[in-house]
Amino acid sequence: MENIISDDDSGLENPGPEAGSEASGIEGDALPSEGRNLVPDKESTDEESFVCEVRRSKNRSQGAGSVEAAPIIEVINVKKSYTLGDMEVLILHEINLTVREGDFLAIMGPSGSGKSTLMNLIGFLDRPTEGKIIIKGRDVNKLSDKEIARLRGLEIGFIFQTFNLIPRLNALENVELPTYANARPGVDSHKKARDLLKLVGLEDRMHHKPSELSGGQSQRVAIARALINDPSILLADEPTGNLDSKTGCEILNMFTKLNEEGRTIVMITHDPDIAKYADRVVLVKDGIIQNQDNSESR
Repeated sequence: MENIISDDDSGLENPGPEAGSEASGIEGDALPSEGRNLVPDKESTDEESFVCEVRRSKNRSQGAGSVEAAPIIEVINVKKSYTLGDMEVLILHEINLTVREGDFLAIMGPSGSGKSTLMNLIGFLDRPTEGKIIIKGRDVNKLSDKEIARLRGLEIGFIFQTFNLIPRLNALENVELPTYANARPGVDSHKKARDLLKLVGLEDRMHHKPSELSGGQSQRVAIARALINDPSILLADEPTGNLDSKTGCEILNMFTKLNEEGRTIVMITHDPDIAKYADRVVLVKDGIIQNQDNSESR
C-alpha cells in the first residue's frame, strides 16, 4: 500500500512567501549546462532494439555521495503508518538513510513496497509517524506548515511519471507555475522559464498545451518546471515509466548531466535497468530498507 501523490500535493501551488535563496548551485538567471542543450534536438521514434547508454563526464567523481560531502537528506529511525478504523497499517519502519550533496540515488522496490511513501516524506508531502527527517539541517518535525511550503517550493523539484502538467496552461505557463507561490528575488521568472525550455529542446513548443505534446516533450516540460526555482534536490517518481526506451534514455541523460553539475537526485523506480544508472541504489521491500549499494560495485 503506497501513499498516492495527488496533483494538489505536487508542491507547485502551496502558498508561501517569497524568500531569499539558501540553495547552492545556480544563482539568479544562470542555468545548468552553461547554456548547452540537455537533450538532442529531436526525439527518437525508431522502434528497433535499443540499448540505453548514459554517459558520464570524465571529470565525474568516482565517489559520488562520499563521506566528504555534506548530508543533504537524513532519515533517522522513521516509521510511517496510517489508521484505518481501529487498525494501524504500517507502511515504513526502521528507515535510516543518508543522502549527501551531489548524490544520484535510486530507491528501488516493487509496487506496495513503500518507496513512494518514502519519497513523499523526503519531499515534505507527508510527515513521519515516528522518527526524524532532516533536510539541509532542518528537522521537518519542527517546521510549521508555512515553513515547509517555503522550503519545499525553493529547495525541492518534483518530477512525476504522469508529468502532472496543468492541461489548460501552455508549456511556458506550466514551467512558470511554481514561481507564483515561491520565487527567488531578483530572478526574471518568465525569462528563466523560456531559457529552461530552450535548454531541454522545446524552444519551438513553448506555447503548446500538454495535449499537443508527446510524452517525452511533456516530461521535458516537467523537468524545466522542476528547475525553475533552482532547487538543490530533484525528486523523480518513475520519471521514465510512461516513455519509450529511447526517450527514457534521453531523460536519464538529462538527469546525469544535472547531477554532474551538482544537483542531488533521488529517483524512485521499480525497474533495475533504470536504477543501474544511478550511482547508488537503495532497495525497499515490505516497508524496510533491504540493502544499499553503489552501482559501480554491482
